[in-house]
Amino acid sequence: MYAVVGMANLAPERMDEIVEMADSQVIPLLKSQAGHVASCFTRNAYGTNGMSISVFVTKEQAEASAASMNTPPRVPVSIENVEVREVIASG
Repeated sequence: MYAVVGMANLAPERMDEIVEMADSQVIPLLKSQAGHVASCFTRNAYGTNGMSISVFVTKEQAEASAASMNTPPRVPVSIENVEVREVIASG
C-alpha cells in the first residue's frame, strides 16, 4: 500500500468551514478514487497547520491521487507539500 501525505496551512478562524469542506467534498472525492483504502485529516493544536493521509492499494493509484490535489481560490486551506510514501506497517 501507498500513502499520499499532504501538508497544508490552515486559516484557524475558518476551521468550521474547513471541517465542512473536508466532510462534504474532499472525503467523498477521495473515496471515489480507484484503490482508496482510508483517509484522515489532522491539525496542530493552533489550527494553523494540517496534515492529510490517504492510503491507496498501489503506488500508481496514490500518485494519481496526489497529482489531483489542489485547492480552489479563496478557500481557507493552502497546500504546501504532497508526497507519496510506501506504507511499511499499519494496524
